[in-house]
Amino acid sequence: MTRRKRLIPLSLALLMAANVLTGCGSKKAESPSVNEGDNTSTVVAATEVSGDLMIYTSAEDAFISEVCARFNAKYPDANAEYYRSGTEEVISKVMAEKMTDSLQADLIMVSDAPTFEGLKANGLLQAYDSPELDNIYTEFVDPERYYYGTFPAAMGIVYNTDLVSTAPESWQDLLTAEAKGNAVMPNPLYSGTAANALLELTRTNGIGWEFYQGLLDNEMMVVNGNGGVITSVASGENAYGIACDSNALAAAASGSPLAFVYPKEGVPATADPIGITSTTDNLTAAQAFVDFMLSEEIQTLGRTLIGKAPIRKGLELPAGSLSVEDRVNLVSDAKMLYEAREADKSKFSEMFGF
Repeated sequence: MTRRKRLIPLSLALLMAANVLTGCGSKKAESPSVNEGDNTSTVVAATEVSGDLMIYTSAEDAFISEVCARFNAKYPDANAEYYRSGTEEVISKVMAEKMTDSLQADLIMVSDAPTFEGLKANGLLQAYDSPELDNIYTEFVDPERYYYGTFPAAMGIVYNTDLVSTAPESWQDLLTAEAKGNAVMPNPLYSGTAANALLELTRTNGIGWEFYQGLLDNEMMVVNGNGGVITSVASGENAYGIACDSNALAAAASGSPLAFVYPKEGVPATADPIGITSTTDNLTAAQAFVDFMLSEEIQTLGRTLIGKAPIRKGLELPAGSLSVEDRVNLVSDAKMLYEAREADKSKFSEMFGF
């Protein structure tokens, strides 16, 4: 049976969001700042960046608070603030506000590209050609420039080094007797990285939905997000977990008895995309924030503060992290995953009894 812990019930707003987000045929919102087919932009002077800026994000508090503080220090006339929750709840808030024409966000930064395809389909984003484009891995950038990956991450297996003597190598190791009743995963109904992992792994040869049925049969515990997985495995409550590499490697670097494995079959890869909303009334500051997020300063901060691998080329990786080139990345067409997302989450919900 499935073990559950610390689960947040789906709110009415989330149900409303699902209904709106799956409406691919809805009309895009008009934006006075971007002409149809015009993705051009110019680098603005620091004195032109001013005013309030609101970011809706699933990024770690420690990181996004420091980014906002540094942005405000660089642009003294600007005031960047943020709202933070799990990806699914952030999008719930976005879609609920959209329904009342009261979206407060100037930028959205959550975990995965399929989510941004949904925002894009609903006319909630606008394109921007960042001058930082040549400096980053373009595999994680929307070809139409509606969103940019910021930190390429991978879902894999974290384990407690005090409890596990032989490191796992495969996703199938989570279906063994050693892992039965002794493993934990994040909830795809809450976590964007977990939802993306569900979409990718169920479409990977040799894994599929049979793997998730195996996790259920092997008494996999389900918690809300990656943070809950790390806490559980680090404390010894569980020996194994499915988690994002950055969370696991950052905890290991801080002294937790953890190690991380990139399974041989491949890893679902995301990159914490960021995009500018079509309704922002502070486009200049929003564009500057995107550039700032992709800058060497913030890319280095992500690595040193929370163990994130940089999207920017040529920068040092966190200890234990594999580069984009050195791992098997499972990255399907984001639009296709978006179109399948709600059905797959519904199937997971039914399977695991949520």
